[in-house]
Order: sequence, then structure tokens, then C-alpha cells
Amino acid sequence: MQIIFPTSTAPSINPTENGGRLINCYIEQAPEGSRSQFLYRRAPGCDFAFEAGLTAPRGALLVGVVLYIVNGDKCYTATKAGDNYTVTALGGTVGGDGPVFIAHNMRQPANQILIHHSSGIEKIESGVVTPFTDGDLPATNSLTFQDGYFFFTTAFGQCFNSELNNTDVKSDNYITAEAQPDGLLRAIPFRRELLLFGDSSTEFWQNVGNATGFPYSRGVVLNVGLWGPYAVAGHEASFPGPLIWVASDGTVRMLDGYSPDRISTPHIERLIDGEKDRTKLRASVHNAAGHQFWVLKSDNWTLVYDISTGGWSERATIGKKTWRMAFGVYAFNEWLVFDEDGPSVYRINERSRREAGKPLVMDIRSTQQHNFPARTAVDRASFDFVVGVGLDRGISPIETTPRASISWSDDGGVTFGNALLRDLGTQGEFVAIDIWRTGLTSRLGRQWRIQVSDPVEVSFLGGSMFGEGRAV
Repeated sequence: MQIIFPTSTAPSINPTENGGRLINCYIEQAPEGSRSQFLYRRAPGCDFAFEAGLTAPRGALLVGVVLYIVNGDKCYTATKAGDNYTVTALGGTVGGDGPVFIAHNMRQPANQILIHHSSGIEKIESGVVTPFTDGDLPATNSLTFQDGYFFFTTAFGQCFNSELNNTDVKSDNYITAEAQPDGLLRAIPFRRELLLFGDSSTEFWQNVGNATGFPYSRGVVLNVGLWGPYAVAGHEASFPGPLIWVASDGTVRMLDGYSPDRISTPHIERLIDGEKDRTKLRASVHNAAGHQFWVLKSDNWTLVYDISTGGWSERATIGKKTWRMAFGVYAFNEWLVFDEDGPSVYRINERSRREAGKPLVMDIRSTQQHNFPARTAVDRASFDFVVGVGLDRGISPIETTPRASISWSDDGGVTFGNALLRDLGTQGEFVAIDIWRTGLTSRLGRQWRIQVSDPVEVSFLGGSMFGEGRAV
């Protein structure tokens, strides 16, 4: 009997309902003619790059060859020459708390940079952070840039624009998103349009070059809005899209043309609904190994949607319920992520087998193999890994003689028994990975769990179990 491993993580409200799980791993299509349709690989690791500040990150933006990072109440710049990073603290302070929105225009000889936070707006001038105000601009809740204009939204449904490549706002430089009386949460530039997200609607605006007032005119309107201000990503520079967001109905939607296609599962939607503070849901993106990953984080879990395959997985730092990394910005020809608990910045590296110097545990759980209510006496279970992956000159024993941990559950995934360790083979060594005489399954069948923490290349292709059926 082939053991079925999921192509998308599928936990559920009750453990015994689960359809298998993928934690810190992802799938990809196996080459034609391979012995399996899919390969399971460890999620990309995170290598230390540099430190910026003393506390936790709030946002970052690449401006030319300079990365601006807001950490705590300070702003820092980072540049890179060769393998060396140079980090400089700017004068002044950034107010508010929580994530910030950072945007810059194309003014010459120096771009103007604005930082929007929960208490107001700051401007970076001559290496110093200073307060920014404009008498024609009311209290705003988001900031972005497109086509030479800064855009600011308000909770009352207004969107203001600056003058072209300037920070000045005139009294008639605004529109009101009036398709529905739901206010605005966020403005997002995507492709050639400006998306204005409200609590229950999304309006698409296009630059038609209006000579006075607001330069854009309204186009398509969607009857779904945005769940929370930070729960959208896919519009970032150097990320090819598509745009994905947590919609106002608690689903995750991917934009296909003007169609907000639902890509979430009922369990994911229950997780979202369980997060009562909507500002705690934060989305980000990064690329690795030819895969485009969209990440949704809360304080209690992290979910990853692989745009390349259409599958979901989970991500969890060892010792935590969620992933320790936040945000995601492409700078210096690499994807950088930020430690949510401190000043460290890491680069995403698909060839790395560790996360911030600690084990990155790949965890694959099969579906529940059963023939309810019959049971099976399992004589043998065999697991198909690419073996011989040890490194002769690696760290002993975790790299020289790596192992996989294999355990199983007969109560529907509520508990797993003591794990058995099986060698993955020293460099070039062929080994068979078998588990013998594991006893009688329950009426719920059997669920297998494969874990690998040793920092070597892991390719898992599947498994089978052999046994004799027992009558009810």
C-alpha cells in the first residue's frame, strides 16, 4: 500500500480530521521519468547578514543601492560592497509603534523618502529623520508611491496625492472611494493601477493624467476588501506577483486579472478568523530555488503559499509556534528577512540547512492510511529518500552521518510514538530505509511522520507499507 503524503498542508480543527501536514518543507514537480511525481524538500534556510539597531524591525525599503530600515524608533541605512555590509544610523527618531510604510519618489538629485507610522509621518532629509506635516493632509492610515506621486489614505475613504515628484499636497488633490461606504485601509500600487482597499470593497484606479486634482480615475470595483492593513503582499519590487491578500470575508484571495480567486482552505480561514487583532496578520514575499513564496504570519502560526505549485505549507522556528522572520525585501541581489525579536537581518538561502544558526526541522506527516473500520498488521514500511547525502568533510555526526526520524500515530495524529532513527547514508553510500513489524493499526488507520533536522540536502519521494488486513 502506497503511503500518501500531501501536496498541501491540511491540518484541521480536530487532529483526527487532518489530511497530512507539511512543516518547514515544500514540494516540487519531479523530473519526468522520476520514481515519484513529487519531491519534498526542506524550506530555504536563513543565513546571518548584518545587524541594524537594537530592537525589533518595523519595515524596510530599497532606494537605489541603499536599504533603509526602521528598527525601534531609529532609521538605519545599509549598503553592501562585496560580502561586506555597512550600516549607518540616521539622526532623528521615528514615532509610533508597529509596522511602518516607507515610500520614495523620483525627485532629483535626491529622492524624497517618507515614513508613515501609527502616530504620523516623518521625512528623511540629509540623513536626518524629521517630522512631516502638510496643512492640506488630514490624519492618514497608509502611504505608497506610484507614477511620481505619493498617495495617502484615510479611514473616511479619502485618498490624497502629492504633487508630481514632490511631497506637497494641495487642497483638491484627493478623491473619495465611494463604491461602498467602508472607508479605506490601504493603498497598493500594482502593475499600472492603484488599488484602494476598504473594509468591504476594493477599487482600481488608473492614471489618466487628469490636469488638476487627483490624477487617476476609477475603474473596476470588487466586492471584497482587506482584512487588515498588513495582510497583503505580492506588489513588492523585484517580485513578479501575483497580488495576494486576506480579504474582508476572511478568505485568502489571489488576483487573476480582476478576479479575486479564493486560494485558502476552510482550516486556514478558521485560523484567520481566530486572530481577533487584525493588525497581527502580516504578509510578505520572497523567492527561493525558482519558487515564489507568499507568507502569512500571526503570533501563533505561519502559513506559506507556494505560488509556483499552488500548495500551502507551514513554517515554524524551532521552539516557537510561528516563524521568527518578518517582512521580506529584495536588496543587494538577495532576499532579506528580519528577526522579529531583534536587530538581526538574514538572507534567504535555498542551499542553507539552518535557520539563524539553529536546526531547521523538516516535518512531513502523511495522510491517515486506513480502510475503516478494518485494521492492518504492518510488517514493514519503506521510505524513499535520496540517500548518500552525508558530507565526508562535514560536521560530525550531523553532516557526516545524517539521520531521519520516523514515527507513527494510530490515534489519528493526536499522539506519535517514540521515533526511530534511520541513516540517510554517508557520502555516496546506498542505504535502505525500512521500519519492521510496527504492529496493528487502529480503526483510524495509521499516520506516518518523517522529520529531518540534520543540515544536509534532503529529497524525499514517498513511501509504502506492507501488511495483512484484519477483519472487523
